[in-house]
Amino acid sequence: MSFTKYVSAVGGVLLIASFFLPLVDVKAGGGAEAMFGIKAMRAEIERSREFAGAQALIEPALKQVEAFAEGPSLRNLAGVIGVTKEILDTVAGAGALPPDAREVPRVLGLARMALWLVPLVGAVQTALPILSRFRRYAGFLGLVGRFAFGLLFVLLALVPLLGAPESQLPLIGPAVYTALIGGALMIAGGVFGVTRGNFLFVYLAQAGIVAAVVYAITTLAGR
Repeated sequence: MSFTKYVSAVGGVLLIASFFLPLVDVKAGGGAEAMFGIKAMRAEIERSREFAGAQALIEPALKQVEAFAEGPSLRNLAGVIGVTKEILDTVAGAGALPPDAREVPRVLGLARMALWLVPLVGAVQTALPILSRFRRYAGFLGLVGRFAFGLLFVLLALVPLLGAPESQLPLIGPAVYTALIGGALMIAGGVFGVTRGNFLFVYLAQAGIVAAVVYAITTLAGR
């Protein structure tokens, strides 16, 4: 039995959970409308009522916005992005989308794919150890991928934790902490799941990933 596979599987379950848990604590006064620009989204959707092809999409879109305002999870955010993209695609098809907004539907499509990557990676991390009955060690690609995605989700979770003012920290929802722990467990699984035969190559690859991330962050910070 591989203990690191248990650790990674738990990390995967936590990532899946983070997709459905609230990003902000609404009960503690965390207003999703202000934090995520929901009013602007709603206004943009309302402006699309004048286009015949988009009228049937307006009410479902507004319901998605309301669902996100009440339960600000990544799942509901993906729904808002999806219906907004659909409306903008319709407006663009009518030739009424401003030139400076023509890239917005494509960006929204990429954002939705990125959001769905969270539960997808979590599902893979959970399923693979179960399918192998928690036996055998993970290979080079599995360990490096586990480490890379774990580091990605840890960094994403740290953005609001380190960037929010101290007065806003109590408003951060459980999804952020769940993603942080899940990502950390995936990193641990990638670091401690090595064998005598692959540890050198795995650690070199992981060091390269960390160096690339540090370089990217310092480059962006210097701009």
